[in-house]
Amino acid sequence: MQLKNLFFIICFLGIVTAIQFDIGQREEKCIYEEIEHDSLVTGDFELMEPILLHPQIIVYNPQKQIIAKKETNQPGKLAFHTDQTGDYHFCFTTKRPQPNLLPDTTQRISFNYKYGIAARDYEDIAKKEHLGPLEREIRKMQDQVLEIHTDILYAKGREEAMRNTNGKTFDR
Repeated sequence: MQLKNLFFIICFLGIVTAIQFDIGQREEKCIYEEIEHDSLVTGDFELMEPILLHPQIIVYNPQKQIIAKKETNQPGKLAFHTDQTGDYHFCFTTKRPQPNLLPDTTQRISFNYKYGIAARDYEDIAKKEHLGPLEREIRKMQDQVLEIHTDILYAKGREEAMRNTNGKTFDR
């Protein structure tokens, strides 16, 4: 049983991220994550007390197009499906200065995001599809195997592209 739990923890290490950071007035801080196409991405953010600044979160796709934008003056959530593989940018900005605050005032933000299997709510899936606990775990494992298979195919494709580039460079 402990080995099974360790396996699940190892599988989720790279796809669940929680971060806290401070942001000042007229500042932008971004988190970059390479995410594959057709992945569910969920996130939640919270401003830690005291709430002094009102930053916003803007999510950009790999083409630098805005796909989500929210004010973060209170706890919030975001969710979207990726339409392409690449670096997605989660940017927090405070463009508007607050005249009643000192210039070096900062706001602490807590941001948690998940993608792929970690973003799926298997409890909800089990209820909708009337799955028992064992069937739910089997569904999770099937999805994990499928995600690992997809990652391997992606890595093979990248390796082949690099090999072709190396071959062309060598031929010059």
